[in-house]
Amino acid sequence: MAKRNGTFCLVAETYDFCVEYSYYWDNGSWEQPPEEELTIKEVSINGTDITDFYWDWVDSEELYSRVLEYARDNI
Repeated sequence: MAKRNGTFCLVAETYDFCVEYSYYWDNGSWEQPPEEELTIKEVSINGTDITDFYWDWVDSEELYSRVLEYARDNI
């Protein structure tokens, strides 16, 4: 079992989009299946906090999947 905090950023020519997250995983055992959980803590664009806007209007499965993949790769 482990937990790690991290930052996923998309840097483009006209913006920097960053997601602060907490990633929990447990590889499991012969008795317990593996499990993981990704919690998005803060979202910003160009350094401005847009977390409420993100939860109200932007939350998407594609972004969640990209952050989860990044978290898995950066353990």
